[in-house]
Amino acid sequence: MNAFLYRLNICLAIFAAVALVGVYGQKHLAELTASEIRAIERDIARQQADLSILKADWAYLNQPTHIQPIVDRHSEALNLQVAAAKQFGRFEDLPMRPQMRLDTEALDKLFEAIEAGEDPIGALLEGIL
Repeated sequence: MNAFLYRLNICLAIFAAVALVGVYGQKHLAELTASEIRAIERDIARQQADLSILKADWAYLNQPTHIQPIVDRHSEALNLQVAAAKQFGRFEDLPMRPQMRLDTEALDKLFEAIEAGEDPIGALLEGIL
């Protein structure tokens, strides 16, 4: 009995040592993953800051007070003219939306088939499948 307990203790000690190494390895992997996540989050924050700067620059460059001097300098080459309201057309010129009509005959036939105990949708599905 003593030999069995001695061997059991040795096996348990070896198992505990292997488990300790495994837990340490998992801890190390978790720390590496956490540092990678922090680096990615820093990159995202930096890119968002760059994007906000670019948006501000774009808003500044698209201001009419910034664009007008450029247009004035190149007006002869661009041959730009002010758009007149009559160039866009009138609201009355738009076609009216067609009215949707309900096909009552088809609905009546569908309801009659259902009341007769037929399954027209099932028949259509059988034809497809």
